[in-house]
Amino acid sequence: MRHQQVLDKLSPRDLVRAMDQDLARRVGESMLRSRWTRADVRQEVLPPVMARWECLLHAENSRVHTKNVAWVALATLLHRYGVRDKHITAKAVSAIDHLNKDVVLSDAFARQSVAIKALLRSAPTLPARQPRRPTLMTFLRVGDVVSIQLDGHFHAAYVLQLHRDRGGTFPVIEFYAGRFDRIPAAEQLTGRGMAREYGRGRFGVMGLTYLPDPANQVVAIAADRPNPPKGLPPRPHQGQWIVTDLLRLQDYIKELYEQPRSGR
Repeated sequence: MRHQQVLDKLSPRDLVRAMDQDLARRVGESMLRSRWTRADVRQEVLPPVMARWECLLHAENSRVHTKNVAWVALATLLHRYGVRDKHITAKAVSAIDHLNKDVVLSDAFARQSVAIKALLRSAPTLPARQPRRPTLMTFLRVGDVVSIQLDGHFHAAYVLQLHRDRGGTFPVIEFYAGRFDRIPAAEQLTGRGMAREYGRGRFGVMGLTYLPDPANQVVAIAADRPNPPKGLPPRPHQGQWIVTDLLRLQDYIKELYEQPRSGR
């Protein structure tokens, strides 16, 4: 049983694809920065991936079958990239049983469940090569406003532009001041300022692709909003925005809102 054979049997496909892109991007960058030991994998990959995908896995309003598919996909993809976490593997094995009991996936998945469980319980092998970089694309548009969830708080951002280069297309966003205890309404953002002025709250985010977001971390608030957050733009000859990806963005969000004032 190979990892791709398992992933091909899972649905929804956007969920599997989005999770694989998150991991492939993070694993590839980590391999460039380190000598790549199993400890590096866990430290570099697992915390940010879980911070993002727990928005689906632990959400009360997410469908049980979708969560079960996500646990299986997560365990399979982590194993592909050299990680086996006991808690995640146990969740995935239990999820396989529930998916089969409720006949959620195909007969082929049910027939091969024993082999899938054996794969997930086996010792993983560290990848010898960097994963292929995903092609950059986005379904967001200029004027969209989204909420990004992290650690139980919600952070609103405005899509300023779409950046295109040889790697594809990704959105450039500007964060609003203040974080929220729930997804803010569009009216709460009217006239609200920037999280940081002079472009320090602007990010070009690779991997900010899907809307709706399969991880349930990014949620649409509004579309075609004419005005971005208020404040001073970057100075001449100053960097316009910071290039990052959806997982590294989580660290920047923590820095932006170190001493937050709750949104009203």
